[in-house]
Amino acid sequence: MGSTQTLSYKGKSIVLADVSKSGPEEAARVFDEAIQVITKLPLKSVLLITDSTEAKYNQDTSNVTKRFSSTISPHILGSAVVGADNLKKVMVSTLRLLTKRDIRTFDTREQAMDWLVSL
Repeated sequence: MGSTQTLSYKGKSIVLADVSKSGPEEAARVFDEAIQVITKLPLKSVLLITDSTEAKYNQDTSNVTKRFSSTISPHILGSAVVGADNLKKVMVSTLRLLTKRDIRTFDTREQAMDWLVSL
């Protein structure tokens, strides 16, 4: 079951939108939850990991993900995606263009967190 959490890593807070192993409806719920958390935080302050490992995506999920990314964009300092297969990497590329943000993909959460705390 997906969730939104705030993690502490090397003295910094990281928001985790965990949609791993989620279907489209569950991913939409997690993204809505993450919007509520992230938009309460200061602009250009949020370090975000989206874990999409084994998540099932479809066209609806793509639309929800675009809305999520656009809505939270002003609050994001750094954004990383974990568990992106080739199709999800194409979606990440689209989101980079849409949001004009540097969204990076990583194989593990630890790699993503190390990059985020370096910002």
